[in-house]
Amino acid sequence: MKAHSTSDAARFAAVFTGLLLLACVPVALAADAGDLRVHAAGLRADSGSLEVRAASAALELYSLGAQLDRTRTELAGIAADREALAREQASARTQLVVAKQAVRASQTQLGQLVRALYQQPGSDPLAVVLGAASLDEALTALDGINRAAGRSNRIVEQARAARLRLESLTTRLAEQARQLDRLAAAAEEKASTLSAATARRRSYVDGLRRQQGLNAARIASIEAQARAAEARSVEIVSAVPAAPALAPVEAASAFPAAPGAGALTVTVTGYSIRGRTATGIPTAPGVVAVDPAVIPLGTRLTIPGYGDGIAADTGGAVQGNTIDVWFPTHAQALAWGRRTVTVTLR
Repeated sequence: MKAHSTSDAARFAAVFTGLLLLACVPVALAADAGDLRVHAAGLRADSGSLEVRAASAALELYSLGAQLDRTRTELAGIAADREALAREQASARTQLVVAKQAVRASQTQLGQLVRALYQQPGSDPLAVVLGAASLDEALTALDGINRAAGRSNRIVEQARAARLRLESLTTRLAEQARQLDRLAAAAEEKASTLSAATARRRSYVDGLRRQQGLNAARIASIEAQARAAEARSVEIVSAVPAAPALAPVEAASAFPAAPGAGALTVTVTGYSIRGRTATGIPTAPGVVAVDPAVIPLGTRLTIPGYGDGIAADTGGAVQGNTIDVWFPTHAQALAWGRRTVTVTLR
């Protein structure tokens, strides 16, 4: 009886060892698939962060473009003002040349008139008075001389006044030209700065979009690998032969019950630290810190009040039936507080 029992035990041990070796393969494949899906979830979180940054950068790019358009419009207005001012300056210069010529001509004519008056017989005022037949004749002659001289003087004064007015206008127009040059230089510098900032921001957005495309391709590849590993695990499990029948007591002692998916009551706190998690993925909404001895990394959880998450991080204060859920801001983590809930493990 004893020999028979020893033989049965040896046979059971051999069979159990074989089954255990076969079972290790699907378990390893399942673990690989779980790791791949954790990696894919991390990439999705990273893509979500990239999308937020790209949207923010696109808004900045739009603002820069609007500022650049306004600056270019301002430059166009300054250019139009400069053209109009240049035409006005050219006209003023022409008028100033004419006024100077008129002053010289009127001065020359006045000199010639004075000389003619004094060179002609009877041009001497005393001679005119003495040679006049009557007082009226003398006054008329003298009045004619005065009118001729006064007319020439007025012409000279008008010419001089026009010249002074045009010189003042030319000075004012030159100052306006300098002011427009300063405005144009400032606007051109601003346009150059905005153009450079727009180019940098556009390059940044393009880089984010390229990274999103790479992440999408990697996620698709990783999920394909995970599905292949899961399918292979199913095939191996289905190929494992059934274990020999054991006595109820022997079966219970050989395969003790193991925890699986289900519900678990835990204390939930919130955190908002940014960076890499214990699994290597970046922190993002849905990342949950757990005690791996209670909840294995890679486990998916449904948390009342928070939503779906994945066990992808650990922490010194996260021990036992305690988990820590990630929030984008410190205020949201504080608002969550400390809660005791029943989570679903998948």
